[in-house]
Amino acid sequence: MPSSQTVSAIVAAYNEAKTIKPILEVLLNHPRVSQVIAVDDGSTDQTWKIISNLKHPKLVRIHHKSNLGKGAAIVSAIKKSTGNILLLVDADLKQFHPAHVDLLLAPLQIDPQSMTIGLRKSFRPFEKTIYVIFKMFSGERAFTKKSILPLLPRIAHSGYGVETIINLHFNRHRYPIYYVPLPKLIHSMKHEKHPLYKYTADYFHEGKQILKQYLKPESTNIDSFLKYITKSLGI
Repeated sequence: MPSSQTVSAIVAAYNEAKTIKPILEVLLNHPRVSQVIAVDDGSTDQTWKIISNLKHPKLVRIHHKSNLGKGAAIVSAIKKSTGNILLLVDADLKQFHPAHVDLLLAPLQIDPQSMTIGLRKSFRPFEKTIYVIFKMFSGERAFTKKSILPLLPRIAHSGYGVETIINLHFNRHRYPIYYVPLPKLIHSMKHEKHPLYKYTADYFHEGKQILKQYLKPESTNIDSFLKYITKSLGI
């Protein structure tokens, strides 16, 4: 990585006490990551305690007293970031490895205007179709801080629509988007963490926030929306 590139990794968490610690440890010990920002977005489990107990000079801790949403958590982290490259990593991953960090950062060494989106390739059978369709919503991604600073006011109120806003922004400006396979990485599914009524409501809420971003007048017209979807799906 060029010496001018510094990396701030961002992990926004809400009730992810079971998975967040090893993710943070990978990032904190990675030589190419200069800063790790962990945001507890009003968790009611032990997430904040786990973040607080980690001691490392790279670690920046942010605690929201109430749940403000993923978009607000990411904006809080970006405001504290010092790197010119932002690496976003979800807090509910399994088998997250240092090599995944390298894979996400590699394309930006060649094309700083690009964005990488990580693809989890070790699918359990029932997940494969879901991820083929929704790969553009992956939370594992990297891009320059400069490229998304104008989006922060909108991202702050977007909830789970944050990835959609970023995707549409890169598509609108025709910045390159690279999909990077992340071997053996597993994303914890909502049905593994919550009872039926809870994960069904969560999926509905998440889908509503994503769709809301597509329907905003400034987001896209129907033609560019369809082009974006077909391009993202590789059709």
